[in-house]
Amino acid sequence: MSTDPDVLSASGAAPLPGISPRPAGDLDVERGSDLPISTQIFWQIAYQIDSGRLLPGARLAPVRELGGALRVNPNTIRAVYRRLADAGYVTSRHGAGTHVADRPPQRRGAEALAGIVAEMLRRAVAAGFSADEVAAATFVAATERKRPGPLVRILFAECTKADARYDAERIIEAFPGAIEAEGTLLEDIPERVERFHYDLIATTTFHADEAQAYAAGRVPVVAMLVGPGYVELVHEIAALPPGARVGLVCASAVGTDNIADTLRMSGTTGVEIVAATIGSEAELHEVDQADLILLSREALALGLEVRFSRPERIREWLYEFDPSGLELLRRAIERVQVERAAMGADSPTNGR
Repeated sequence: MSTDPDVLSASGAAPLPGISPRPAGDLDVERGSDLPISTQIFWQIAYQIDSGRLLPGARLAPVRELGGALRVNPNTIRAVYRRLADAGYVTSRHGAGTHVADRPPQRRGAEALAGIVAEMLRRAVAAGFSADEVAAATFVAATERKRPGPLVRILFAECTKADARYDAERIIEAFPGAIEAEGTLLEDIPERVERFHYDLIATTTFHADEAQAYAAGRVPVVAMLVGPGYVELVHEIAALPPGARVGLVCASAVGTDNIADTLRMSGTTGVEIVAATIGSEAELHEVDQADLILLSREALALGLEVRFSRPERIREWLYEFDPSGLELLRRAIERVQVERAAMGADSPTNGR
């Protein structure tokens, strides 16, 4: 039986033959809804891809199996897959099935937002809430996100979604009860800062200049040092002889470009960089010819290390925060807390 962790399945149904369902990829349909079933399914799959729950290269369930699990005509599923392909979300090859595209579209339009809303409503209805209750709660939450909350609010920015989410969770664990943190891509900082309140932006020292440029002085940026293991890896690559080839495997072209920039900033010269995105067989084959192969967090999560010959060439492009990096963040958090306390003491309503 396959153990592919990124196979799309249907919720509330028996596991599809030969496929291990992934809970985050669950689908269902509301038969009493005014929204066409095909649109419901399209929005849910598009949302899974937009949110990063389905990574590039992830395999979607076969048409007939998904149709059977959802009790939907296979022709409807086939039409959904065609619509996803037309929108750039998936690719299909005869005999190979349907997979998330190597470079899915970056959706910021009304269609992507509608998919997110549909997913939220679906989950809320399943929990017993009405559409009006969801709308009211959304309005309150959006309003609260635009002003300071009880905890110090941190936006952690990185070059890949997986690293950003992972690092946000790690700093929450490091400062329990004091902060809330969210992960985002570096290029999304301006939009996030425009829409929501953040007390601090955190990133690694490698991306400090980028983060400061994106923040444009609106939010303080904390550059966190990484552990010696990561620095040693960068030095190992920088010490390769001229003409050596280094392979990079990441979930997106943006991720590989950022890793390449980090290597260049660290003094890597005369080395040919060969990039591949997850799911691109031609690019992965080319990477397998490299002298050293760097795998991102997403690539490691998918078990791509077994895809390459000579495993001694593989390095994990991961890092841990140096204690001094966490100390810098702790001091920044304390400054925010002191400033808030001072503002509270100066408030004319204080003590009423």
